Formats: sequence, C-alpha cells, structure tokens
Amino acid sequence: MRIGPIAMTIAVVGGFSGRGPRAMTICICLLAIAPMPSIACKCQLTLDVCAETQYSNVIFVGTVESIAPDFMTHWKPMQAGAIGRVNSALEQYLEDGSRARFSTLKDAVRSAFPGLPPDDQRRLDSADSTQVLANMVASVLDGSRRVRFRVRILFRKADDDDDKTADDDDEVPDYLDVFTPFGDCGNDFQVGETYLVYANSDEESPVLSTDACSRTRRASDAGADIAYLSFYKDRKNPAGRIQGFTTYDLQYQAHPREAERVGLPAEGLVVELKSNRGSRYTTTGQFGQFVFDGLDAGDYSLSAYAAGFPDTKNVLSGPPPFQLEARACSTQILLILKEAP
Repeated sequence: MRIGPIAMTIAVVGGFSGRGPRAMTICICLLAIAPMPSIACKCQLTLDVCAETQYSNVIFVGTVESIAPDFMTHWKPMQAGAIGRVNSALEQYLEDGSRARFSTLKDAVRSAFPGLPPDDQRRLDSADSTQVLANMVASVLDGSRRVRFRVRILFRKADDDDDKTADDDDEVPDYLDVFTPFGDCGNDFQVGETYLVYANSDEESPVLSTDACSRTRRASDAGADIAYLSFYKDRKNPAGRIQGFTTYDLQYQAHPREAERVGLPAEGLVVELKSNRGSRYTTTGQFGQFVFDGLDAGDYSLSAYAAGFPDTKNVLSGPPPFQLEARACSTQILLILKEAP
C-alpha cells in the first residue's frame, strides 16, 4: 500500500495550543508569516501508470465545475492584507472585549476565508469566543477542498473488489466530487480546466480524494496515461503493456529510480519487441524509456539496437525472454554494455 503525502499542515494550526484570547494573536501572526505550508510536500513513493491504475478506486477525465472553499491555492494565495485586517480587529477586540469588536473580528475572518462550506460558515457565525474562532480556522486549514468535476470519460470504478469499467454511457456519472488537501500536498485545480484524476476512498467512507503524490494532472499533460487507460478501458481487446528503460548504469538494480526515468539513460536506441505474432519497434526517449501497448498475453523478448537500425543491426542488449499475463503490465530494463557508436 502506498503511503501518502508527508507534510506539515499550515503553520497556523500548530499555534492553537494556548488558552485564552492571546493564543489567537500568536496564531494569526503565524499565518501572516507563513500563509502556505512551511514544509514542501514530499511523497514516499511515486507509481507508474500501471501501478497507479491498480491502486486507484476511480479514474476519470473531468472538467472542474466548482471548488469549495476556493482560497489558499497556488493561484490564490492568502493575501497579507486580509491577515493584517484580522490582526487589527483582534487587537481592537482585546482592548475592550466588546460584542461589537468581536463581531468586527468575525467579519475580518470571514473576509480572509471566503467561500467557506456551509458547516464551517455556521461555526463561524455561532463562534462566541476567540478560542472557538481559532479552532474553527484551524479545522478549515487542516481540511480539504471539495472539487466538483463534470465527468467526460470514466476509465475505472472499483466497488469493493469488483473492478468495473464504463463501457455503457449509463454507468458514467454526470458529476463526481473529489477532495484534495490544502497546500503543496493538494492539487492546484482550476475551474474550467480538464484533468485526468486518480481518486481513492478508504474502507470507512465512500468519499473520494486525490493529492499531489498521485498521477492526477491536467489532461493536456497526461497523454501517455490516457493512451494506456484507453486500452485498459476496452475489455474486448488486448490491453497488456510492456514498458521499460535502456540504461548504461551497471548498478541500476541497486539505485533508486523514479517511476518514469532511470539513471544513465540510453537515448535514441531502437527497441524491438518480438513474439510469435511478429515484431514491433520503437525508439527510446530522453530518459531511455520505451512502451508498447495493446498486447495479448504470451511470451515476449526485447532487444536494443544502435541508431541506424534496420540498415545496420548493431545489437546492444537482449533478447531477454519473459511472459506477459492478460491485461497485465511488465517493466523491463535493458542494460547497454557498450555505448552506441
């Protein structure tokens, strides 16, 4: 199981441990200094498209209809002026403690956090002390944004252990709500943009969520994923994938690598995929990567050739034989023992 994002919540949350009105003074000032997370989001594990597909409960392409609450994103950072007004209102309230000053403080907080969900709005309206108000703000910042998508393509929907794809239009929901965290660990969704979304729910709730550690991204940046998912969605045709890298790194097995690259990549080589149904060819990319989609189950082998193939057949690696199961993914790394001329 993948472990999700590791990051501190917004700095204001850590300041709400004191008691009495002065506790809020410290917290609001912290927010002015660090309106976004103080530690960048770090992911313990990145997955390739095959593994992410198996890990995700729901995968779809959708256009963002609305975001709530729509503040403190990369595109809409909290403005220092709004926090300054909260600080000023708080200081005025602390001077005389009047009901009117407290009402002004609540209005300043409301202005700093526009578009609160109804439940949080009610908590703000009913707050009767700075501590209650501080707890409400902390709860908001420790929560998530709800993003409503208009669904265009549904690639996967897994209920319990039943993996389903939407081959019929009736199975595709019109809208899906997905939650994403505030700060660097959340996705910077924008209303009107279209995204490929990998979402999950936990065992206790059907609520869907996604984060910056998933492969969720703008649809225009997800071409390679969408190509694989198009095969995956079509149950009637072969949908296996063979992906991999060519590398000059003799110690590649001992070195950590990202899901989409390898150390010392061998770029521009020709890779041949051979089976009893014939051969396919492709050229390795900038990071030594290659991919073949829409494959049947069966026995395969890979070979790497220097540029110039097929006029010159300078074999640099292979052919290692392996098996591919039905609708499975196989990752293969071809070690290049000599550099291409």
